[in-house]
Amino acid sequence: MRILIVGAGIVGFNLAQELSQEGHDVAIIDMDLDRTRRISDTLDVMAMHGNACLPSVLVKAGIKSTEMLIAVTEKDEINLFICFLASRFEVPNKFARLRDMEFTTTGAVLSAQDLFIDQAINPPQIMVETILKFLETPGVVNVAEFADGEVLLREFDVPENAPIAGKSIQDIRSIALMESFIIVAIVRNGELVLPRDEDIIHAGDRFYTLVDKEFLPFLLPMLNKTLDEVEKVIIYGATPMAIHLAKALEEGSQDVRIIEPSREQAHVAADVLKKTVVMHGSGTDMDLFNEINMKEADFFLALSDDDENNILSALLAKKYGAKRALVITNDPEYLPILDSIGMDITINPRLITVSAILKHLRKGRVMSVFKLIEDAEVMEIGVEADSSIVDKQISKIKFPKEAIIGAILRKGEMLIPNDEITLEAGDSVILVALPGAIEKIEKLFDRKRSFLPFQ
Repeated sequence: MRILIVGAGIVGFNLAQELSQEGHDVAIIDMDLDRTRRISDTLDVMAMHGNACLPSVLVKAGIKSTEMLIAVTEKDEINLFICFLASRFEVPNKFARLRDMEFTTTGAVLSAQDLFIDQAINPPQIMVETILKFLETPGVVNVAEFADGEVLLREFDVPENAPIAGKSIQDIRSIALMESFIIVAIVRNGELVLPRDEDIIHAGDRFYTLVDKEFLPFLLPMLNKTLDEVEKVIIYGATPMAIHLAKALEEGSQDVRIIEPSREQAHVAADVLKKTVVMHGSGTDMDLFNEINMKEADFFLALSDDDENNILSALLAKKYGAKRALVITNDPEYLPILDSIGMDITINPRLITVSAILKHLRKGRVMSVFKLIEDAEVMEIGVEADSSIVDKQISKIKFPKEAIIGAILRKGEMLIPNDEITLEAGDSVILVALPGAIEKIEKLFDRKRSFLPFQ
């Protein structure tokens, strides 16, 4: 498929890398010469320096033969205009990243379709939904959901005194009620491995688990964690996303406070928030930290647009007693550094956006995609009636060694896979796959890497 990407930032780069590796004919445009040179030097795609708002540039980039356009520049207005131009060239599928809630919230004056966009992704909205999931699950370091929220993917650290530490995968499976819980990947020394029955869970490991949402409270004690309510939340940075999050938290009983270094932005936040206390000050004001009694904070959320200030404020918040800290960083190079110094949770909005975009791009019955480290993926794939694997036992399917079936959802019930289970039409299969296995899996499900028009 011929795909044209406009915007060669982190999101555009990662999309171009992913799609070109899958065999698609990818072109990318950006006004930053250094960005286009980097892509030309590292990826097998056509990288073009130019202004994509000019029809002549789009024509030179091959817009007339483009089957899908993805606009992911830093400005909503540019993404909107490029999708409009693409509609004039009759591009069948147009995708845009839009940061302003104006375009994506329910009841918007104009829908995405009114704006010549087939699919819009709003990163701030995705981030708010993600952060709320972190607040709901104590000790979690990564979150995702499948099967419309019925099956949860959660990543946990294994503390020294956790009952699960020192036990093999087989031992864990033998514990009562484990039919609602399965460990699908282990992160050890920065490497992701797919677990075997004899593998031991060690203190200091991280693991990904698929768990029935109703079973989550029973899983947490195995990690010496309890489902305590988050009562006090302190947010650094009164960004539009932070304000949207505070509004959502105001609907509960949490004590929410925002620290904002800009007096003007602090006034803006205070005007729109009803219960949230907005304070003008820096994220490194130790007197302010003492004034708000940071040691009572269940969560400190560093959500400003400045990576360095986010990191520094979160580290100080932890020093002054905040139980957990979450940091947003737009630079993915900070992620391993923050992990190594023990930051509780780090989120890269751009990488989360890539996962959200891929979810919408997958063909047919691939319903969800979540990217792990080392380019591994968790995928939710539906089993169709005409699939080659329908009515086959799992033991009879030549499943690649670089992948593992984590769960099967059948008529609203989560099933832990075993060799005797027969896949049925209408099932949803949630699996973890290393990069080399993804194409093999899609062949098993009679799905090749291509795309369908957006609905």
